[in-house]
Parts: sequence; structure tokens; C-alpha cells
Amino acid sequence: MTEVSILIVTLNEESTIERAITSVKRLSNDIVVVDSGSTDNTVKIAKKLGAHTFFHPFKNFADQRSFANSCTKHNWVLSMDADEEIPHELSEEIHQTLQNTSNSAFLIPRRNIIFGKEIKHTRWSPDAHVWLYDKTNGSWLGSVHEEWVSTGSVGILKNAKIHHSHPSVSAFIEMLNRYTDIEAREQYKKGIRFNMFSLVFYSARSFVGRFFLKQGYLDGLHGFVLSSLMAFYRFTTWVKIWELEKHA
Repeated sequence: MTEVSILIVTLNEESTIERAITSVKRLSNDIVVVDSGSTDNTVKIAKKLGAHTFFHPFKNFADQRSFANSCTKHNWVLSMDADEEIPHELSEEIHQTLQNTSNSAFLIPRRNIIFGKEIKHTRWSPDAHVWLYDKTNGSWLGSVHEEWVSTGSVGILKNAKIHHSHPSVSAFIEMLNRYTDIEAREQYKKGIRFNMFSLVFYSARSFVGRFFLKQGYLDGLHGFVLSSLMAFYRFTTWVKIWELEKHA
């Protein structure tokens, strides 16, 4: 029987970690939680639920998940966020699929619930990424919005995992501030410098792409708000690059 390890990276996730771990208890006997310095009860809850917990200082998201890979005991790994859950149907599909496959990884669809509503457009759907993979055939890449890049063939599963993302606007803006810090630093290291055209163009393109091209208007006010916030994400990244230049 092919076993699978569960990988979860955390930082102050006490409100969601129990749901995430509980949803995969029947799927795996190896649940790994890698924490980057939570100041709440995240680690305590994870340990109480039987997860193997580790501390790893945060460098970037790909590094965090790569370290977590090294802590898992099975070759097959299912990567999760702490605010996600794995429905029973997906657990069963993973279990059955891994018993006989020639693939090295699988795309898994994801249903995104933001501000209390499932977002079906606005570039949040369709949302399928490689979250199930053989860790001996690939690597994590990307300082922000990291992706598993497989060196082998990639299949796709039918059932989706559920992402309880951003319960409030405040939570979204907290994420935005953290992620744009990382992204601006990485872009600056690559030699990218601020210019007014990029500030305006990429911010506007983000809104137009999400609200019109990706039919965010079909998500109603949620779609408009999320398109605007993601445009502000791009705006903030460029402003932070400008700030890095000033202090260089």
C-alpha cells in the first residue's frame, strides 16, 4: 500500500489548524507541521492532535515547504495550507489513485471561500495546482505563490480541496502586506527597479484581468472588492520596490 505524508506550514493558525489536521487523520499516519514562529496556540494544538511539529525560520515559502518535505517519512506528499481541509471524497480518491499510478504528481482543484463566499470567478476559479507529489521527482520553486515543479508526468484529480481563505478584509490586507514585502525584496534582488509606467500598468491590468476578463463581475460585490484589492497588491509591490531603492 502506498502511504502519503501530509505537509502543512504554519504561522499563527490556531483558528484553523484543528480543522486542517482533523480532515486528513484518516488519510495519513504522518502529518508534519512546520511552524515559523507562531505566538499563539498553533503548535500546541497540532501536537495535541498527533502531528509531528518542527520549527524552521522563515526565508521564503518554497524554502519552508522544501524543509517540510525533508521532515516527511513517505515519498508521496500532500501539501496543504492551515486554512484548508480535505473532504472525504478527495481523501478516498487520493488513496485509490496512489495504489496504481505512473504519474509523479497530481493537480488538485481547489474551492476558494473568501469573505464567507465561494469565489467562482475573479481568477480564483478554476484553481488547480500540484499539491500531491512524489518528493523524489521535483522541487518547490517560488519565494511567493510557490509551486511544486515535477520532473515526471502530472495527472489531475477530480475532487477538490476546500480553502477557507481570508475570512475578513483585515485578514486579506494583513496577507497583502506580508506577501508584498517578500515579493518586492525578491524583485529588487533580481535587478527590477521602480518606474511609474509599471506601477500604473500592472495595477490596472490586474483589475481589468480579474474583473472583466476573468468575469469577476459574476461574483458580484465580492468580485469587485477582490479585483480592487489585487490591483492594490500590485500597486503596493511597486511602491515597496521604490522604497527599497530610496534606502539602498
